[in-house]
Amino acid sequence: MAGRLRRLLVDPAGFFETASPSLSRSASVPAAIGVLCLGVFPPVQSLLRSPMIPDEKVLGAFPPIRYATAGWEVSLPGLFGIVLATLIVGPAFFWLVYTAIFYVLSWPVASERGFGRTAALVAWGFVPLLFGNVVVLSLLLVAFPATPTELWSVGVTLPARIYALPPNPGPAFVVANGFSILCTLWSGYLWAHAVAVARGVRFRRAIAVVAVPVVLSLGPI
Repeated sequence: MAGRLRRLLVDPAGFFETASPSLSRSASVPAAIGVLCLGVFPPVQSLLRSPMIPDEKVLGAFPPIRYATAGWEVSLPGLFGIVLATLIVGPAFFWLVYTAIFYVLSWPVASERGFGRTAALVAWGFVPLLFGNVVVLSLLLVAFPATPTELWSVGVTLPARIYALPPNPGPAFVVANGFSILCTLWSGYLWAHAVAVARGVRFRRAIAVVAVPVVLSLGPI
């Protein structure tokens, strides 16, 4: 596995030309990102419980999620349940969405068919986002106060770039978010190689196919 990742990052053209991963193996990439994104939940939870946001209005706007069985019951505020589900399912959902976008946009010039093969290769383009998310999450978990008194902007862009903006961002946060933006562009570079191979188009045309979705996925900068 480590050898495959090394070749993907060092020689993406060769990786995609020789790789024929199954959909189940490719799905492990967005799944790993979804699990990693759960790390943003503690800061979000802290922010939602901050004095800056009235709990009765925010947390009470969604019905609680309850699971009851013989002898015990688990209850989770509805808003927290929505956040958790979004963090887990989001990367996998947008993996399929981005695959569909790339597939449709490349249709006029494509010489190869097969949505499944396109999806299998596009999944590996998400790998750089793991690095960007790790850096931002690490800084976020260290620096985010347990009980914030000022309103932060914390979120996850599409497809899976975590961003954090404190009221007065210091150099560390600027560098971390800048690094995650570079990782998103890096993903776009890998997606271009994936589309070129999966759809049988020239690399320059593949860049044109992925350019707009990648720029839109950057979110707040």
